[in-house]
Amino acid sequence: MTIVDRAKQALWKKSGLKHDQKGYLAKPEMNLLLGVTPEMIKEDYENGRGHEWEHKFRAIHSSAALAANTFGRWKNEPARLMFAGHTGFDKLNLEAKCPTGLGGTPPHLDVLLASTDTVIAIESKLLEPLSLTKPKFSASYSRERLPLCEDSWWILLENVRQRPASHLDAAQLIKHYLGLRHSYPGLNNILLVYLFWKPLNANEFGEYKRHAEELEEFQSAIQHSNKVRFMALDYLQLWDEWEKDRHMAEHAKLLKDRYCVEI
Repeated sequence: MTIVDRAKQALWKKSGLKHDQKGYLAKPEMNLLLGVTPEMIKEDYENGRGHEWEHKFRAIHSSAALAANTFGRWKNEPARLMFAGHTGFDKLNLEAKCPTGLGGTPPHLDVLLASTDTVIAIESKLLEPLSLTKPKFSASYSRERLPLCEDSWWILLENVRQRPASHLDAAQLIKHYLGLRHSYPGLNNILLVYLFWKPLNANEFGEYKRHAEELEEFQSAIQHSNKVRFMALDYLQLWDEWEKDRHMAEHAKLLKDRYCVEI
């Protein structure tokens, strides 16, 4: 059994939900935690690119469902959400388009939080870091067509183009950066967050060690970026922090009860 299969089966069992042999539920709304309803989030997913709601969202191991269960609770009251030291948001969108200006299908952010002077863009991962992803950039990703790209990010892009498949999807994160630079050129307080799930016994697996190494290398390459700050944390770190807040503690416990497993 592969590590991915082990992780899936652990999550399926922990959920207690009736599913088919591939871990899919009969309806997407069955995948939602208490406090998150289809009325809150369905429209965001139906407006996205990948028809997530009707298919991928039904998987117990869906990263979209993980993001929705974590953040959807605050969809109608984003001002009460606390994230990365920020609060008072006036907008929370799931599957938010963030075009780079190059045409084609724009990058989609799993979560976009915004207030008057701040934008926080979140890329959420569940089982994806356990597999290898080959970086892909079309020919349109050229220096002259990306005038707002900072030098450190451009150097990273050029290096990533040449790399083999890796556990960290660095190309996707770079595209999110480019989308943020294009979509919010005059905003100075922009944070790109890589938020990832890992099992309670992650330190037993080489895949998570290599993922951590790749993430550290990525962070080092763009540490001097002035326009978009980058931050990485795992879901357990986030839920631990939320448990300290009386408004968020109950929801954090629901998330831990659903997603905290050993594999």
